[in-house]
Amino acid sequence: MASPIVRIASALLVLASCVQPARAQDDVERLRIHGSNSIGARLMPALVEDWLASMEYRQVRRVPRSPAQLEIHAVRDGLPLVVEIGKPGSAPGFAALVRGDAELAMLARQPDARERDAAWQLGDLASPDQEYVLALNGAAVVVHRDNPLRRIDVAQLRALLSGEAREWTQLGGHGGTVRLQLGPAQGGLEDFIHERITDGRGPRIPALQRHRDLRAAAAAVARDRSALALVELTTPLPAGVRAVAVADGGVAVAPDAAGVRSRDYPLVRPFTLYGGQMMSALGRSFAMYTITPRAQAVVRRQGLVALDVAAPAPAAGDAERLPEEYRHAVDGAVRLPLALRFNLKSLTTIYDGYSAQQLERVVAWMKRPENRGRSLSVVGFASEDRGNRLFATMTSNNRADIVVAYLVEHGISVQRSRGLGSLRPLAAGDGEEARRRNERVELWLL
Repeated sequence: MASPIVRIASALLVLASCVQPARAQDDVERLRIHGSNSIGARLMPALVEDWLASMEYRQVRRVPRSPAQLEIHAVRDGLPLVVEIGKPGSAPGFAALVRGDAELAMLARQPDARERDAAWQLGDLASPDQEYVLALNGAAVVVHRDNPLRRIDVAQLRALLSGEAREWTQLGGHGGTVRLQLGPAQGGLEDFIHERITDGRGPRIPALQRHRDLRAAAAAVARDRSALALVELTTPLPAGVRAVAVADGGVAVAPDAAGVRSRDYPLVRPFTLYGGQMMSALGRSFAMYTITPRAQAVVRRQGLVALDVAAPAPAAGDAERLPEEYRHAVDGAVRLPLALRFNLKSLTTIYDGYSAQQLERVVAWMKRPENRGRSLSVVGFASEDRGNRLFATMTSNNRADIVVAYLVEHGISVQRSRGLGSLRPLAAGDGEEARRRNERVELWLL
């Protein structure tokens, strides 16, 4: 049986295809999508073309208008449609959404506080009806396989890229100078490094080598035991190199399926589509299409991290490394590659948009024939409250209970539920971002 998302998206596709207002010959129906070049360069055109094919449009063709704008033209039943993909960047794209010059905005980051304030009239941008995570990417830290470095902190990366740290001993590795390998100075990864790690400042390390692409940067590490590269999570790695776990003041998380899709790994970059509360049927049908299995297959073909739910094989030795209390809560289970997070500021849901959509995927996945008879273990975590140690335990239990109630209501068996308080924090501090990352619920498959 199709999931509710698929059924609703299909209905909207039919509505968008059937409602054809009268127009003059030159008044072509147009859908405007503006924003990040990281999304607009390859992923968005591929998604739009597949969406048009799903609605049986014909004569689909790309018409470049400028380096920052592409149009995709199509025809159905003699009526033309133009999808305008503007890619001037996340900030200009979001501003176009606020002004009404675009119906959908592509962002390779979260809107900041100023942007959210400017968009107050658009409704609740945290709602799963207005926030659609398309795919994930991000940065991986790559070293030679013989390098003893096993983990690195974001603060250490910042010091390395600023030139404050130059020696491996400052990073917890072997002696000698770090030879940093990076890709081109322009591009999505470079923008992400500036935004997430260096606070807008470019790398200043003297022993820095630029390469024509990220594969070449990774290949340089395979030849040099003293080299370190920053590449994308989806960059194919050659033999002889490995990606290290990254911490952000808390536990170090590996860039594996569970770490990335849960967004526990601190260098994850979500590719997100935002729309206003009053989207047209055409715009909403496309937005809802992007989170369907069909669209996620397009995401995978584009080499990005898709958001399907699947149970990975248990990693040897993982359970033994967990604290005893945690180990007892997940004994005999394997973690699903996701974590549910909350947004108490939302007016429409207690979850953030990504988590609400992931919950629907989990329910649909658990109802597949191959998962019949299986159940889940639900484990909650919270931020530390130094004034009241019981508060974190109560909060984590409450969050776990909320998820359990949703799952049970939708017919999913839950065998265990436990709140582990502030055990294994992902981020240090008590700021809003640290709380958002630490206050999470994991699902483990039994």
